[in-house]
This record gives sequence, structure tokens and C-alpha cells, in this order.
Amino acid sequence: MPASTSLLKCCAWRAEFMNSRPRASAFFDRRSIRYPLARLIIAAFLVGIGLALLSNAVLMLDNVREDIRRSLTAAANAAGTAASAAVVFQDAKVARGVLRMLDAYPEIEAAALYTHAGNRLAVHGNDHLLPSDARHLGPAAPDITLLADMATLHVPIEVDDAPVGTVYIQARLDAYWQTYLTSIATTFLIALGAGALALVLAMRFLNRIILPVRMLADAANDARLRQDFIPRGIPSADNEIGDLVRNFNALLSEVEAGRKSLQSQHDELERLVADRTVELLAAKESADAANAAKSRFLAAASHDLRQPIHAMRLLQDALSGTPLSDEQRRIADYLTLSTRNLAEILNALLDVSRLDGGMVKPQLKNVSAYDLLRNMEADFAPLALEKGLRFKFFFPRQELVLFTDARMLYSQLRNFVDNAIKYSETGGVLVGFRRRRGAALIQVWDTGMGIAPDHLGAIFDEYYQVGNPQRDRTKGLGLGLAIAKRVEDILGSRIRCCSRPGKGSMFEVGVPLADEAEQGVGDNNSMQASAGIAVSSPLAMIRVMVVEDDVMAAKALELLLGARGMHVTTFPSAESALADSRIENADFYIVDFRLPGLSGMQFLDELQQRAEWPIKATLLTGETHLDVSNAAPPPKWKMLFKPVDTAALVAEIEAQIAPRQVE
Repeated sequence: MPASTSLLKCCAWRAEFMNSRPRASAFFDRRSIRYPLARLIIAAFLVGIGLALLSNAVLMLDNVREDIRRSLTAAANAAGTAASAAVVFQDAKVARGVLRMLDAYPEIEAAALYTHAGNRLAVHGNDHLLPSDARHLGPAAPDITLLADMATLHVPIEVDDAPVGTVYIQARLDAYWQTYLTSIATTFLIALGAGALALVLAMRFLNRIILPVRMLADAANDARLRQDFIPRGIPSADNEIGDLVRNFNALLSEVEAGRKSLQSQHDELERLVADRTVELLAAKESADAANAAKSRFLAAASHDLRQPIHAMRLLQDALSGTPLSDEQRRIADYLTLSTRNLAEILNALLDVSRLDGGMVKPQLKNVSAYDLLRNMEADFAPLALEKGLRFKFFFPRQELVLFTDARMLYSQLRNFVDNAIKYSETGGVLVGFRRRRGAALIQVWDTGMGIAPDHLGAIFDEYYQVGNPQRDRTKGLGLGLAIAKRVEDILGSRIRCCSRPGKGSMFEVGVPLADEAEQGVGDNNSMQASAGIAVSSPLAMIRVMVVEDDVMAAKALELLLGARGMHVTTFPSAESALADSRIENADFYIVDFRLPGLSGMQFLDELQQRAEWPIKATLLTGETHLDVSNAAPPPKWKMLFKPVDTAALVAEIEAQIAPRQVE
């Protein structure tokens, strides 16, 4: 800012301030520092005048008393000396002549001469004011009180140091007190005038202090309100007030410089933030695109990845059903275990990919809590029994109906219970349901190794396992809790964990309850399929048509189902199956979702149009991308994901065939 502009602003501000200075009415403003200082000066002035007047009155009173005593004593002594001979000879006429000398003292109203015997010899003035004899006179010195009307004095008359009589005088004191009061009044008026002059001078001097301070206060307020920190033109002298004004202006200059520097830094920071925001958005978009591409790739490749594992698993199950030597049986068991571990790894990785890619949409419906417990008991009771653990449930007497996605919730609970059994060597596992304010709290308690507090924040990360540095595959992959956390984000169900090392852990998930009016039977079929429960029923001699383009997978299904007494016919495509005359006579159809030409869904639609009754079928797929999820088949055709568990497949066939056999 140019110096001339700053000077003009200072002058304008000073003129504005001088025009807005408080008038005389503001002189006694109680908010101003002038008010207490003025009170202090006035109080000091009044106290000073009061003390001066009081001391002067006391001193003058003593002087007046002394003057009265001295005057009366001098008159009495003069009269006594002059009348000593008359008193000795008791010559009344001479004595009266002597007393006439007291006319020179106008304040003396009465006087008398008494003989040595006390008899009154001569009188001057009003004899009614005089005692008749001098034998009972009071004190010789007069006792003069303040503003007393009269004063008496008697002195002895001595000749050759021998008393021969007494002089008695009584005087009025009006003249003395009038002089005394006049002197005090004069002193008071002089002091009052001097004090008023001193007060005016003090207030003028006070204004020289108050005005710069007031201007400083207004300047500070003006700078705060206007955010204008140019120095102000405040008058100042070469004293402490001047130092204060100069330091204030220096402070304003520094604040203005700092404000400009801060504004410059703020502008630079905003520019940097804007640049970094653009970079971060670009990086995020790139990362999202890469993540989406990865998810799409895994989803698209899932069919090809699952297909050979699916065939291997079916072939191993078929192999296990044939006569084998002990060594062959041992090798087959190891091969089955390895294949199962490979399938679990693939399924977990694909599940994480599907959840991260937003390819899973919850299908909310009413779910029976009892069905959840039955499925968990069927899945995990054998595992707990094998490890010698107790596996118990706690639930309220009144049935709970949850409103959630059955498959996703069961996925969370499976991971909790599976970890509880894996990491518990003694004791047991408890699964409990509790009703809490329109929601159900599902808790899984275990007596395992527990989790240290510093590990609790990381247990939901991928591949993070407590107490498994060797990556023992029997203890899982470290993806179960990561999947459960992702399901929590989709369902909005809060997961909580608390644990004590060496004592055990508790995992809790909150699930909303269905409304009372909407409570009904849960989706049992869905839960049974997700849990893999099979109801034992004879499957021998039923006709099964398998439509599978993968030769190895088709052969594995043929061997596996044939070992259970079923008559299996395979077709490499939907068209070849529809062209065969036997296709409509099958009891059950196992169809791959992705086929050359017509898809598995289209094949079943065409077949259902030909049939006179509802067909029994299931679709097998290794694809998990969004299109398949959105185009899910009707409930009459169950979809199983590859690699298919043999027990789940057989259970699905039994579940659909058993009602037909009963009929």
C-alpha cells in the first residue's frame, strides 16, 4: 500500500474519531476509566479539605481559648494590682473607681473585688451575675467549651506574696466565637477555591491520559471489525502513553504483514490442495477402474477356474466309492484333502473379489432363527464332536424371525463358528440369540486362545491370522473375517468383537427383526441349500440327465451318480439333449449354466414348455458375475456353484425327488 494512501486513511480515521468523541454527558460514563479516576480525585480532594479544615479548626480553637484566658487574666491582674491598697484598707469607693478601668474590655459584663474574708467590696457591671462572697468560688482558670456563652475568672490579690483579696471577672465570649467562625469560613472558602482549581487542572491532565487510551481502544475495535490493520494517527507525547501508541501501531503493521503473508500461504495451500485433489481423484478413478477390471476378470475367469476343480472333486468322490487298497485309499484321501483346500482358497478369493466389485446385492426376506441354528448344528456339530468340544445354543423361548439376506448372514456366522472351533482345544462353543430393541444380537462365544488387544484392529484384514505364523492351512486362509467384514458393509449389520487372551473370544452381529405382521416361515429351502443339509432318501434307479460341455466334468458326474445307483445320461450341449427322444423321460436334470448355443437357463425353459408337469432340475455354474446374480433362476431350479460339494448336490437331488416319490 503506498504511503500517501496510508496517510490519507490515518487522517480520515482520526477526523472521524475526533468528531465522534464523547460530549460532556459522557464525562460521567460509568464504563469509562475517567469515572473511577474522577471519583478518586474528588474523594482525595474532599478528604484533603476535610482534614485541613478539621486541623485548622482544632488549632484555632486552642488559640481562641488561649486568647480568652490571656485577655481575662491580664484584665484581672491589672485590676488586682491597682486595687490592692483599697482592698487592704477595705476602701469601697476607691475599689469601685479601680474597677472602672475594666470598661476598656467590652467583653467583661461583670467584675467584683472581694476582701480576704470573702466579702464583696466593690462591683462593676451586672451584680446579679456575681457571687455574694468569694469563699465558695470554683476553679480559678476559666473552663472554656466550644461556643460557650460566658467565661469566669478569679485571681488572688497579693501584697508581699500574701493574699489580701480576690478579683472576680465574668465575660461574654460572642465576639471571640464570631471571629473564630469567620476565620474557619474564610479558610474553607479559600480551600474550596484552591481545590476546585486543582480539580480542574487534574481533570485536564487526566484527559491527556484518557484520550489516547480511548483512541487506542477504538482503534483496536475498528481494526478488529474492519480487518484493516494500517497504523492509526493517534496523538501521543514522549512518555509511557506515547510508547504505548507507538508499540500499538508497530503491532498493527506486523499484523498486517502477517495477514498478507498468511493470505498468500492460504492461497498457495488452496492451490496445492486443489492440485492434489485432482491427482487423488485421478488415482482413485484409476484404482477403482483397476479393481473393477480385476473383479470382472476374476468373475469372468471363475467358470474356467472352477471347472477343472469341479471335475477333480467329482472324480475323487467317484474314486473313493470304488474298491481301493489301503495305500490307494490313503493317497485318495490326501488328494481329496488337497482338492478341498484348493477349492476353499478359490472360493474365498472369488468371494472377496465379488464383494469388493459390488457384484453381490442383498436379497432381504424373513429368515427363521431356528433354521439358522439347525443348519449350523448340521454343519459344525460333527467338527466339534471330532475335537471333543461342546457345541451349544441359546435362544429365547419365543421364535425370532430375522429380516436379512439368509445366505450372506449364514456366511458371516459360518466364519465365526468355524474360527471358534479351529482355535479352541478345550471347552466349547456357544451360539446365542438375544432380542435387543427391535433387533437380534447373534453371539458366538468360544474358549479358545483369545486375541490380544493390539491385534483386534487387524483381525478383519485379509490373510491376517493370530497364532498361525506358519500359515497352517488347517487353520484357514485368513479370509473368513475379511469376508464377514465385507458382508457387514453390504447388510449394514454391526460386527463387534471382544476377547481375553487365554480365555476366549466373542463375535457379535446385530440383525434387524421382521415386523410382527410379516413374520412367517423362513426361507428354509434357501438356508438348507446354503448350509448343505441333505435328507436321506433312496436315489437308486432314478434317471438323471447331465448337460455339460466339459467332458471331464460330465464324466465325473456320470461316475459319481452312477456309483449311487442312478442311471446317468450325458449330453455335450442343450441342442443335442433336446434332440434326443429320452430327454423328457428323466427324473432329474443337472445342467451347466454356460453351454455352447442355448444356455442352461434357456434349455430348462424349453424343456419345461414340453413337459406336462414341473421338472426337477438344478443349474451348475462357475460364474459369479453380476449378470448371473441378477438373472437367477426361479426357485424350482436351484443353482449350485462350482466346485460343487458332492453332499450338497446329492442333498439337492434328494430334496426335489423325495416329495415326488412320496406322491
